[in-house]
Amino acid sequence: MSLDIARPPSYEEVLRPITTSGRVMRALPGWVQGLVVEVGQAGQLLGYLVKTAVTNPRGYWGATRDEMYSMLRFCWLPVALAVGGFTFLIANYAYDLLSLLGAGNRLGTYFVFATLREISPFCTGMAVAGVMGTAMTADLGARRIREELDALTVLGVDAIRTLVLPRVIAITVMMVAFNVIGSVLGMGMGLISATSLGTTSPGAYLGNMLGALTVPELVGTTAKCVLIGLFIGVVSAQKGLTAKGGAEGVGRAVNEAVVLSFAAVWILNFVVNATMLGLNPDMLINR
Repeated sequence: MSLDIARPPSYEEVLRPITTSGRVMRALPGWVQGLVVEVGQAGQLLGYLVKTAVTNPRGYWGATRDEMYSMLRFCWLPVALAVGGFTFLIANYAYDLLSLLGAGNRLGTYFVFATLREISPFCTGMAVAGVMGTAMTADLGARRIREELDALTVLGVDAIRTLVLPRVIAITVMMVAFNVIGSVLGMGMGLISATSLGTTSPGAYLGNMLGALTVPELVGTTAKCVLIGLFIGVVSAQKGLTAKGGAEGVGRAVNEAVVLSFAAVWILNFVVNATMLGLNPDMLINR
């Protein structure tokens, strides 16, 4: 009598090859075929992650908590330096320009736009992709080269659920958390520039800042960071799981993952901003 034991799918089955043998695909340039394969594999991985997380929402939260703590340890300083330094520099330039126009107290209004819409999500995404995205790709790529993922599958362990799902969730959640910290830090840098280094009163700066801080602004920056974090996690995992060619292949996968993540930060930033401004024209009003 044989026993039917459910075996988890291997990473190769989840990222099954996208066929490029059709007549239409053969007529396309090679780089287009490669793009179709990359997008298809990333979509397959995202679909499997959502499916396994929803159908069995247990067993991975402990690992997710550990990954979030690891991200907090390694990413808080790069995020703080990137957001704090950039916002402080921009705040000084902006305050000098507004002072020439006799409107130094309006720095609070414009710095909500600059920090929430642009600087904090952009710098946070760059820092997370450069620190945790590359580490994730390198770790999964090294496991792929050493055939550890195959060994986990033989042992009946779902490698994607165990190694990828907690990291993708952690990157997505911590991307939002770091953006909140970066936004507060950035607006604090504006307050220092306007009050300590300038002649504006704290009440004038905070009054204009709170007047411009609306719900659509908060929803837009949160949605943007969720999409950026999800993209960084899925693409970094996909590149690591499909790495080949030894140590050189792992390095190439890390390079491709970080370049794609940097490009996605620019593109998603533009798309989400345009969508939010189109759906909420009041965001364009200078209060």
